[in-house]
Amino acid sequence: MQSETALVLLSIAVAVSSLSLLVQAIASWRLYQSVRRLQEEVSPLIPQAKAALEQAQTTFRQAAAELHEAAEMARNIMESVQEQVDGIDRARQEIAAQWRVQSERIDLVLEDILGRVQDVVGVVHGTVMRPVREVSGMVAGVKAALQTLLLARRPTVDRATHDDEMFI
Repeated sequence: MQSETALVLLSIAVAVSSLSLLVQAIASWRLYQSVRRLQEEVSPLIPQAKAALEQAQTTFRQAAAELHEAAEMARNIMESVQEQVDGIDRARQEIAAQWRVQSERIDLVLEDILGRVQDVVGVVHGTVMRPVREVSGMVAGVKAALQTLLLARRPTVDRATHDDEMFI
């Protein structure tokens, strides 16, 4: 009995194995047919894809060349701008230095002018104002003398006090 059972089991295993091989063969055949159909559909597209790829490569090369030229131009412009900025900075520094020197010169000239103006004012004050005060004092004295002689009256107490306060 055991050998019959083993034989049946072995037969079932061989049948299942054969059935799976059959299913696998059918699946492989269908896969082969699908690949063939896909190949037939894709084959006409291969030349178009090659042409598109070649065009893309050409466009990429042209864009790379133009980008390289633009980068070179930008680099040249940046160098030119840097040179101009450096020149402007040097000019600014020179102008600032000259401005400082001229400011110092103007300051010295103004100090000299103000000193001379003060000297002139001192001379005018000494030579013109002193004689004017002296003449004014003499005129006031002559006026007081004439008033005293011609009017011959003594001033009132209020007037005398007021005059004294002005001198104090």
